[in-house]
Order: sequence, then C-alpha cells, then structure tokens
Amino acid sequence: MINILSTWPLIGFMLVNILTLNCVRCDVNWNGNNWAMSCDFRGNDLSNVQIASEFCGGKCAETQRCTHFTWTQYNGGTCWMKSGTVSKSDAFSTSDPTMVCGVMSDTSTVQWNGNNWAMSCDFRGNDLSNVLIASEFCGSKCAETQGCTHFTWTQYNGGTCWMKPGTVSKSDAFSTSDPTMICGLANVSPPNSGLGPLLSGVLATRHGAYESGACALPNSNYAVVNPVALGDIGTLQQLKFRPDLCGHVLKVDCSNGPLDIVITNSNYGGGLDLYGSTWSKLTNNKPPGQTYCSVQLTSRNAFSFQEPRCYYKPGTDYNNPYYHNVGLLNTGGRIVRGASIDNRAGQHQGDNPYYAFDFGPIDGNKQVVFTFEDGTTSSVFLRDCIYQGSEQMWS
Repeated sequence: MINILSTWPLIGFMLVNILTLNCVRCDVNWNGNNWAMSCDFRGNDLSNVQIASEFCGGKCAETQRCTHFTWTQYNGGTCWMKSGTVSKSDAFSTSDPTMVCGVMSDTSTVQWNGNNWAMSCDFRGNDLSNVLIASEFCGSKCAETQGCTHFTWTQYNGGTCWMKPGTVSKSDAFSTSDPTMICGLANVSPPNSGLGPLLSGVLATRHGAYESGACALPNSNYAVVNPVALGDIGTLQQLKFRPDLCGHVLKVDCSNGPLDIVITNSNYGGGLDLYGSTWSKLTNNKPPGQTYCSVQLTSRNAFSFQEPRCYYKPGTDYNNPYYHNVGLLNTGGRIVRGASIDNRAGQHQGDNPYYAFDFGPIDGNKQVVFTFEDGTTSSVFLRDCIYQGSEQMWS
C-alpha cells in the first residue's frame, strides 16, 4: 500500500521545481542579441576549450556542428560548445551572473542590406578550396572558380577566401561575433576592407632605427611585420597619431604597390616615418629621402591570431592591486576610445594604447570595459589580460 502522506513532500518538491523551471526560463534577457548573461543550455556538449568569455561565440562559430554554447568560469574560463537544434527558449537562467549562453542558428541578424554579401557571417562547411587573397577579391575569385557558389572570407593567415560549392541561399548563412568576416553568394565582390577613406599625397620619410617604439607593443608573433612611426601632419586627417591607433594596420602605397604596415611609434610634426624594412619595400629600395604615398586604415589584425586580446603594458607590475595598465589589441580595425573599471576611467600614460588605473584594491575578477569609437564595448576580466615582460623590437 502506498503511503500517500509520505509522497506529499516529493510531489511538492516536483511542483516547486516545475514552477521554478518555467519561471526562470522567462528570466533569460536576450536584449535582442544571440547571447545572454546568467543562463545555460542543458547537455548536448560537443567539446570545450579554455578561453575568455568574449571569444566563446566566435569559437562555436568556427567549430563544426556547434549550434549553441555556454561559458562558465570553470578552470579559469571554459567555453562549452554544444550541438543539436535549439532556440533561445531552450535556455534557462542561473544564479551565476558570470555565465554566458548563446545560439548560432539565429540567422535573422545577418544584415544583407539588399546585397549578395554581408559582414559578420559565415556558411557552414562544404569547403571547395581556399586562397590567400584580400577580402574585396573573394567574391570575384569564387565567381571564376568552377563549382564555387558561395564564399566566406576570414583573416586567417592574413586573409583567406574559403570557396564553397552547392546550392545555398542567404537563409543558410549564420551570424558570427567576428566583425571582419564576410560571406556572400557568387558573382559579387564585397567592399574594400579599409575602414577609412583613402588619403593621398602623404609625406613619407625613412626612419633608420631598431627599437620598440612609443607604442610599446608586446613581444609576440605578428602577421604584419613592417613598422611605421605615424605623424600628425594635416594630410593624415583622421589618421593623425593618437595612442589608440597603436597596433592598427595601414595599407600604404608609394607608387610601387600596396603594403600593409603596423603603427608602432609616434612621429609628431611629420608624416609616415617608415622604418628601414618598410621603406625598402614601399619605395623599391630608393635611397633615404622623401616620397609621397596613399594611406588607408584597414581592418586587418597585426598579430598572427585573430581574436582581440587584452595585454598589460610590458614591464609594468601586473601584481600590484593598486595599479593596472592594460590595453585591448588586435581589434580588427575597431579603435578603442576609452576603458573603465567600475565606471572609473583609465588614462593613457604616454603614446601607447594602454589605460592606467591607479586606484584599488582591484583583483583579477574585475572587468575592464573597453569602449570603441562606434559606441560598442568589449569586457575582459583582468585575470585574462596577458602579461608579456618584453616589448617587440622593430626595424
């Protein structure tokens, strides 16, 4: 015989959990995005990787069969990539404010704007071939390649066009968190990857030095290795040197073919002060002197990896709870205009891209909020900022 009284606590527990589950699902606040805070998806784990929270969505996008994800602080930060068909309604809220969950399958955010190409998007799999090429030539390369019907361009290896076969439509594309990615259908070409207008007649001189430069960029593997000290003369217009341009990539042409160069130093009162290696390539080994060039800001990343990363200024004391000096580099052409911790702004100290915070105590669980010129933000835990003791040397 069943003891009815003994089953009531169990029934009550089940009812509370059912009601609670229905309630917390309503609490996930997506705010019009494909990701949200304090939420999770149940099961269906595909793989996981230790990575900062802001890179989890991008990692899912580039992982075969990953359709949704959860990021937790496990092991210092783990992205749990998940497979299967889900929607935002399958997510449930949690009591952990640091957790992040998101979906990759919602293609409604891909902005085609009446074109056959779009930014921040991708098509899954079906790679036919790939070629290292600038973004503006990817569509036409696909059109002239037999069997290619659609394409994706990424910054992999300095710029790769992934050509793909098969019947697809725009609805097959999905959005990514990488603003530099381009996807499209054949027979069209996406726009030039430069973010700013092309400036012509900019004075260039030769800079014969071996040095780290005022930008104090960290020692690392760089995809763009030709440096420039950027000046502030009038012809540079919006590209006049300022600390937040450090580490960004310019496309420069001095009538001998274009070259991507990285901003590593300041050159007040001048134009483009080209280091020896840069001068030789852009002028075809012209003797030291003056020349005039065109210049344009690009969205190419200077480092050999693709995602943005937070760095401490090399040589600073990163264990001091009352002083932190950090910057966000490799941002795909997006220019940082400010940084804050607990709504307190950091300040540049010198001609470098790092923001100094001289208050505290501040521990690694605090987030640095970097604000870009377009008003968007990127948040990074201080514990995820990389300390590199030495600066990169340039010549």
